Amino acid sequence: MCARNAAADNGGMQTKKTIAPVTVGVADNDVLTLGALRSLLTRMSGINVAWTTGDGNHAVDLCRDPHTRPDVLLVDMSMEPLPGIEVCQRIRAAGLTIGLVCITSFTLRTYAAQAARAGAQAIVSKTDLSGMRNAILQAARGKASSSPVDGVIFHDTDAPDSGAAAGETDNGAATAQTGATSPVASVADPATTMPSTRELQIIRMLADGMETDAISRSLSLSRYTIATYLKRACDKLGALNRANLVAICERRGLL
Repeated sequence: MCARNAAADNGGMQTKKTIAPVTVGVADNDVLTLGALRSLLTRMSGINVAWTTGDGNHAVDLCRDPHTRPDVLLVDMSMEPLPGIEVCQRIRAAGLTIGLVCITSFTLRTYAAQAARAGAQAIVSKTDLSGMRNAILQAARGKASSSPVDGVIFHDTDAPDSGAAAGETDNGAATAQTGATSPVASVADPATTMPSTRELQIIRMLADGMETDAISRSLSLSRYTIATYLKRACDKLGALNRANLVAICERRGLL
């Protein structure tokens, strides 16, 4: 007897078709975030968390193994030592067509183009739970796109707030994004490869030993905005982390 999309006739009784949940692997090296994501995703209908890991290399191994391969991998872009971008690249290089959804605490524009080139179907803010669920389900239904830029999904609810959101205009200052489906990301030019005045101010404070909370209070900016400025400066200078960022700036005489 042929299967039916909506229901199957079993002895005159209508039986609803059972749709298997989407299996998801989660990779994030922040233990608290990883636990929170597991808890939140487990409560979402249609999603089953297969495993979690705080190591990018382990995530790649789990995805390569057919016994542990999920339908979708949810991967943090800022993982160390293997960043989410490289995780995606290795998975695609292995010929795997699982769904790849990148998550980030920073503005989506920071990683949009990189995530697309690495083969991710979506990038979403860690704070956008609805967008995260939709991105996972869409990635599970889709295949690895031959033109992945077109498949990047934007759920930009994490634009910098306070001064940055208000439109600070120093080099590289953040502006709130609209047009949530646009795959276009800014490409750095020589004028924007140096840290902005605000970014250098924050880096100097960091070099002086100030914690994020202290910098936040001093500049009347949120912790999130401080982190966004620092991440943008790291991207401009190719720094691996904040300590490396300070070291690079010191070597270049920027401090």
